[in-house]
Amino acid sequence: MLDSRSNISSEDELSALPLWAFTLGVFALLTFGLTAVPSIICGHLALARERTRRSFGKSVALVGLVIGYLGAAVFGTWSAVLIRHFLQ
Repeated sequence: MLDSRSNISSEDELSALPLWAFTLGVFALLTFGLTAVPSIICGHLALARERTRRSFGKSVALVGLVIGYLGAAVFGTWSAVLIRHFLQ
């Protein structure tokens, strides 16, 4: 049976901020960068909170941050192409 008082310590739990950074980063790639800025913000906040610990959350936050910056690059490229297309 599932017990609400499980043996998982708070250090082993993955906080919500790295998960949000990763999820928003993936959505940034799927939506041509529309959620890139929130992903970058959540990634930096998560890395600041996980600075002293060496945990899985830090890795997830870093991956979310990288994907967020990649999504921002996709958004910038997409915007430049659209602007160039409409100005001609």
